[in-house]
Amino acid sequence: MNAAEFEERYFEDPGFAPGLKGGDEVRGYGYFPDYFPIVEAQLSALAELSGAESLLDAGCGKGALAAYARQDLGLRVTGLDRSRHGLASAARAFGGARSVRADCARLPFKAAAFDAAWCNGVLQYLAADDARAALAGLVRVARRAVFVSNIAAAQRHTEWGRRDPLTRLYLGPRSWAALAAEAAPSWRVAALPFEGESAILLWRAPLTAVFPLRFVELALERQRRLGALRRSPPGLDDFYRRQARAGL
Repeated sequence: MNAAEFEERYFEDPGFAPGLKGGDEVRGYGYFPDYFPIVEAQLSALAELSGAESLLDAGCGKGALAAYARQDLGLRVTGLDRSRHGLASAARAFGGARSVRADCARLPFKAAAFDAAWCNGVLQYLAADDARAALAGLVRVARRAVFVSNIAAAQRHTEWGRRDPLTRLYLGPRSWAALAAEAAPSWRVAALPFEGESAILLWRAPLTAVFPLRFVELALERQRRLGALRRSPPGLDDFYRRQARAGL
């Protein structure tokens, strides 16, 4: 199978790795039904609390989230992906002229080119050294905040994991946070408690230590409002305890 055939099947074929593509795949984002409202809530919270006006969507796929952020949030969004198939769709999406083909581990942008950066479901496919390089690149090109989310480590032994030969880094949120701290020692890093995800948040001044707490609460409230929060995430109580120990 050549690269073009692989990319088309990856994005379009429900039976192809990583499998479990669901209803939102017709919007070009997510691999199970109802996922789009989750990232919609998270991204809108990131934009609001960071005050971002410009965003890099690193690993934009077919461009649905980038289009949402441009049209509904009013952000200047640059989408980036290494897939020609994904970018062909991204270029046709709203504002899709701002779509760039490149590798997340080698971002072709100058320092502080964006207010914020977003990277969802991408770094899990990389070797650890490339993931560190990608994390270092994301903080290099972002001025205020970076959100990174990957397949949760617990999913390794689920049906998803059995049908997913592509994921190389099944790490929990704290492991991702430790990797990010190595790659971006001058940034603050927090592991986040979102269910089904290994998500982290990186930020620096003028954002303060309370930023991750406010982000989690706002994102979960918006998920609830959108009907995408069916129960309290299992890691939420531990997250609150860690915030309390930090005096927040």
